Amino acid sequence: MYVKTVIFDLDGTLVDSNEAHAISWVQAYKLVGYGEVPVETILKYIGIRGDLITEKVLGREALKDYKRIRFYKDKVFLKLLREGYITLFPEVYDVLKVLKSYGVKLCVATSTSIPLLITMLEYFNIMKYFDVLVAGEEVRRSKPEPDLYLEALKRAETDGREALIVGDSEYDVIPAKAVGATTVLVMRDNQKKGLSVNPDYIVKDLIDLVKNVLKLRI
Repeated sequence: MYVKTVIFDLDGTLVDSNEAHAISWVQAYKLVGYGEVPVETILKYIGIRGDLITEKVLGREALKDYKRIRFYKDKVFLKLLREGYITLFPEVYDVLKVLKSYGVKLCVATSTSIPLLITMLEYFNIMKYFDVLVAGEEVRRSKPEPDLYLEALKRAETDGREALIVGDSEYDVIPAKAVGATTVLVMRDNQKKGLSVNPDYIVKDLIDLVKNVLKLRI
């Protein structure tokens, strides 16, 4: 398989952070006065932009408080990062090194904000591996619309047919298919059932991606 560019989602794909995001939203909603929201309610929306999560969970009226909600959410999330609650998946360093050694362009396209994206990549010392970064607020429409991936492909000067897009949810697979890329769904917990879309490949981790999809030595 010829692949010029690999585009990664961030949360749940490179970084084990989905639960931390959900906990952060729960605490932020409570601090702004919206009471308790179950973590499970938020987890199913992780992958789309924060304003859309807030609208789906609390309703459109809550968007008037979104700046305050976002402020508290990011503060809580960064505290969890400093406390070690958020970790890099163990194979990520080796996978990124191998892909770079083969001359593959590497991108991150994520609904996460620019400050959190930069902070996490620097915290885990993986910023140096990426050629292109695209964050949620840099495009008009959130996943599952294809804007994030279209922007990543544009910056990487890559046609969708030469790209492989790797994510951990339907919110990644749907837009990846829309741009004509090869789609890879990472299912680390083997519990994601009833998918409404069919990715080209399903892998258990990123080692599986390199060995069995790209057929590279690691």
